[in-house]
Amino acid sequence: MLNAFRIIGDTSRNLSILIMLYRLRCKGDGSNVSLKTQQLYCLVYVTRYLDLWTSFYSTYNSIMKIAYITSALYICHMLHIPSGNLRSSVNPSGDVFKRSFVIVPSLIIAFLCTKNDSFYDFCWTFSIVLESVAIAPQLHIIYRKRCDVDGGLKAYCLFQFCHRFFYVFNWVYRSKTEAIFPHNFVVYFFGVLHCLVILVPWILHYLKIYPHEGAVASNLRDTIIESGPLIYNLMVDSDEERRGTEL
Repeated sequence: MLNAFRIIGDTSRNLSILIMLYRLRCKGDGSNVSLKTQQLYCLVYVTRYLDLWTSFYSTYNSIMKIAYITSALYICHMLHIPSGNLRSSVNPSGDVFKRSFVIVPSLIIAFLCTKNDSFYDFCWTFSIVLESVAIAPQLHIIYRKRCDVDGGLKAYCLFQFCHRFFYVFNWVYRSKTEAIFPHNFVVYFFGVLHCLVILVPWILHYLKIYPHEGAVASNLRDTIIESGPLIYNLMVDSDEERRGTEL
């Protein structure tokens, strides 16, 4: 059922996708864009919308699912095989966040939280958990290049935050008003986590808790290195990062 929270949430996600498509397709600018984040979102959409081929809920629902899957695949294609002006701006060596750092824990959590043996339920739960941290590679690039990041990427992150923020309210509202939509504290928890993953780093950044002007290492890296080098080594591919600094 459509409600104001869902409409605003869907609109926010659509705007974030349009911003990315405009940046890559029209401007030919792939600088500081994380292919790994887009691949993770692609995995999120594919695993969440498996019911697209087995169930029909509404025309709106089906169109949105197809649009999210196809746009994610197209964005991944443009970044993976760049052409024209995009080729010179894409720099994969700067995208050093390890996907396994978020995929493996998401699989384990989904396995533990799925209430039945349904493969569809497992995939859906996995997609909810993974989406909460899928933007981490993009945030890592932003904080490594914080002085060079333009407003387009900041707007992209803002609309991703708005999408999940309003969807948390959408889930709660539907649980209160629709008998067939029970409370699901897994989606509540990871919906809030998704918001915090995006919001907290920006708050710390604007409060200047992290190093800012003239710093070479990323804010995220500085904080993690101080608290535990092992965690940082697990999160990023050190070989890719070394290659990135040599270019």
